[in-house]
Amino acid sequence: MDETRRDFIKGMFASGTFLALGVPGIARAASVGSLFDSTRNCRLLLGNTTGAESFAKGVQSACFNHGSRRHGALPVFRFESELSTGFLHLVDLLMQSRNTRWIAVMDHADAAIFTELIRNSAAHLLASGSHAFAAGDHAALPLRHVWAAASPACSTGGLLASMLAREQYSFSIVERFLTQSAGEGIENGAPSLPEFLPYHRADQPVTRLYCAGVPLPEAGRLLGWETSKNQESLFSRAIASTASRNETAGSTTVEYPQSGDWVEATGYAVAAAALGMKINRESCSERAFVYRSGQGHPDHKGLSGVNFASFVIDV
Repeated sequence: MDETRRDFIKGMFASGTFLALGVPGIARAASVGSLFDSTRNCRLLLGNTTGAESFAKGVQSACFNHGSRRHGALPVFRFESELSTGFLHLVDLLMQSRNTRWIAVMDHADAAIFTELIRNSAAHLLASGSHAFAAGDHAALPLRHVWAAASPACSTGGLLASMLAREQYSFSIVERFLTQSAGEGIENGAPSLPEFLPYHRADQPVTRLYCAGVPLPEAGRLLGWETSKNQESLFSRAIASTASRNETAGSTTVEYPQSGDWVEATGYAVAAAALGMKINRESCSERAFVYRSGQGHPDHKGLSGVNFASFVIDV
């Protein structure tokens, strides 16, 4: 075992007390906005988790719609065993894939180890997400997504909210950004999401909330945002964007493909962000989308109870 690989593994175990926190990795990524473009070599990492194939289908669809068609589909690397017993192969893969952007999906157990691998490598964590569809019909918003990202330049929520609302899922999406800057060439106005009523925190204008089918006070309670106070006084209506729904800053046309299920839609949105698409971004530190459908998905398309984690990293 060479010294670099040995130091990498020693560092991973030495920092085990910070397992799954991931904040330092995202902090390092805050200064690498110049790396965020669609010209970089991009690959897909699939873990052994339910829904991985649907996620991959969405990623490849986004690659075709938003990426460089001359490169075709993204190369795929799969790990079938748990990372707790088979992580050395992945260590070598990360060390040998310099100047590569990885889109990854895996279960939460492997995600904790993967976060630690990123922390102790030269990789930059741009975004990490947690995704779950609650089993049963008792949940007010059964589909939940939570992202932590370096900045709004890595935002996924606006596109995903548009796709899921069109397909009549009930969901919440929360994005938290380390820095507020949306990056050069990205409009700072509200995203063009006509289905949603936009609000901002009266005391924290950098916090945004978009609601559809859910009253503002209930949306705040479902998110756990200041539930002890009157939501109407906490939030004020923001001015909605006048931009067309199918356009973004710079008049970039946005495509909304039909997805087979919510996992495929998630893969599409994550990949579109990873490929540098400027879709429904704004300068803010935190934003959320809350949507309740007038229709239901009684079988949840076979993906009830599914949960997984996603990552976008630069190596």
